[in-house]
Amino acid sequence: MEYIENRTSTWAPVTKGRLNEIYIGRGVKSINHTLDRWLRINEDDANHMLFLGPSGFQKSTTMKSILQEIWLNTRWGRNLEPPLIIIFERKYDRAKAQLVKKTFYDLLRERGEGWLRARMTQVNELKLYIHMLEHPAYEGQLGLMGDFALGWENILGWLKYDKQHTLFSIFGVRPQAFPIRRFVFNPTRDPHYIALDSGPETEVVSTFLRYERLDFEDVARVVNINPNTIYAQIIKSAWDEEKARDPNDLILEARRIYDEMMELLEVENKKPPTSLWGVYNVAKSLKKIRWLKGTGKDLFDLIDNTKINVIDFSQNSDLTESAKNILFKKVVEWALKEYVKKKETAVFIAGDEIQNYLRSRWGKNMVAKLFREGRSNQINFLVATQYLHSLPSEIVYGASHIAILGTLASADDYSLLKKVVPDFDIHFEKIVATSPAEVEDLKKKYRGRGYFIYNKFLTERIHFRPSQTL
Repeated sequence: MEYIENRTSTWAPVTKGRLNEIYIGRGVKSINHTLDRWLRINEDDANHMLFLGPSGFQKSTTMKSILQEIWLNTRWGRNLEPPLIIIFERKYDRAKAQLVKKTFYDLLRERGEGWLRARMTQVNELKLYIHMLEHPAYEGQLGLMGDFALGWENILGWLKYDKQHTLFSIFGVRPQAFPIRRFVFNPTRDPHYIALDSGPETEVVSTFLRYERLDFEDVARVVNINPNTIYAQIIKSAWDEEKARDPNDLILEARRIYDEMMELLEVENKKPPTSLWGVYNVAKSLKKIRWLKGTGKDLFDLIDNTKINVIDFSQNSDLTESAKNILFKKVVEWALKEYVKKKETAVFIAGDEIQNYLRSRWGKNMVAKLFREGRSNQINFLVATQYLHSLPSEIVYGASHIAILGTLASADDYSLLKKVVPDFDIHFEKIVATSPAEVEDLKKKYRGRGYFIYNKFLTERIHFRPSQTL
């Protein structure tokens, strides 16, 4: 596709943005006779972004829109390559595909197919997809679009916003599909259907991690090892020190270590070696974990910056919460330690519903590590969440830019932002409904609208740009 070519000397803007500047939306006040707002993405700065707001006000959509701008217009390093983008997706939405179907038929009836074809390139693909949605044979297998269905052009942007405008026409943007590589673990449905839900530009990869990627700390969490036992110490020695990172090799190396220990202690072992039995059970458990394998190309062999990478933690992947947390940790470690040594490109890691990764001490440590070490490694973190008060302080104080969608979901967050942002209490206005009927009206009015805080120096009311993808 045109926009993923390696443009070493011929880079040209694809959207309204300029090189290393991203278009984020329209301000409510004119600055230099324009309402359009751009954000400079600098190589030598931490570009961490925090997206806040209640459910339904388009936090994920706004983060998605900014990631699209980053993909199109951010080029660092000597070869000006596209950035490495890794997105953790937490859920899919059954209602989304039905809304797309309804919108498609409404636009055909009101505007005609010719009008739609002049504005979208995926009309034929969308027709086929909708036909499959209506076929009884695909019920339960198709129509489960994720928040990041980046391979589909956004037909919803052509809906009427008011009497004169569509959402796209307000901002002067058009729908566009993006190249996406979606990684699923232990897929719960046919990967072909997962790809169809994500759009024509989607590659779905059923993937895993090799055992060698894990250290003992990870293994202990995967199979729930008590680190204070003798067999745990034997496993730690075999796995981390002797690098016996395969269940079969682990058993052999553990026996050697055990025999050496007995000989060193001059113990004549007349009882069954129960410690070795513990090692055997750990190895047996590791073999049963389907997202771990001994050989083959795994997740980290396939992630690169030729496509936007989506790690599918939705219901498409059969993973426990513990497994998701471990995979999140390994991706962050890989980006910080390995990828930055290979390429000079920018790295952007995006996590929706970030609180799901912060339920344990080590999860909080990994996120804090990203905020501490991200700047020096040119790794940037984008976080979406409803509440601030449960997050590590590094996320709040380390975020360069903060987007608020609609309003704040917590009074505690208002107090915290008053401490962090000097002009916040001057410019921020709370949204308050005066009746139950007004609640839905306010949600509709402020969806996609809110505030953008630039480098914690300036708070501005803004209407965020729409997503070009579904």
